[in-house]
Amino acid sequence: MKASELYLLGKHLMELAARGMRDDSDPETPEIHDVLISVLVEEPGLSIGELTARTGFAQSHVSGAVARMRAAGALVTRPDPADRRRTLVVPVDALVEAVARRQQRAAEEILAAALAELDPDGDSVADRAARLTRAADELYRLLTARALGVDEDSALTPLHSLAEKTTGRPKNGEGT
Repeated sequence: MKASELYLLGKHLMELAARGMRDDSDPETPEIHDVLISVLVEEPGLSIGELTARTGFAQSHVSGAVARMRAAGALVTRPDPADRRRTLVVPVDALVEAVARRQQRAAEEILAAALAELDPDGDSVADRAARLTRAADELYRLLTARALGVDEDSALTPLHSLAEKTTGRPKNGEGT
């Protein structure tokens, strides 16, 4: 696989994920909003820097998107009690409930649906979707560990543990 093909694969995967996380009644929103919401629903209380590391978007884009989403009432921000210079971002409860219902759809299900459109051979679709999901899961965990600056073994721990190891503080400043 060439770098250009890897790039295009990433674009295709983003398109599949976006389609899988939406429902026909959802309003159109910028991609960065969808990504930030997905991360924050899974791990509320991250700082702008942690959101930047997790999503790969530029910090200025993350800060701007957070400000727009806060103004729209989707997020709240507060100073980090452990370091008042940092801002922690939390989605509002109604957003968490709505997003959790839609965005927790299994990647394997999304891949299987896409594969079935391409090749309706039902037996191989499920096997291929499972195999591709395992490979994507491993790659996601390794790249996330690298983005957070922790060793590869940490990539298999929950996201809040990675944040704690990276910052040296318990999640959301607890225990300080």
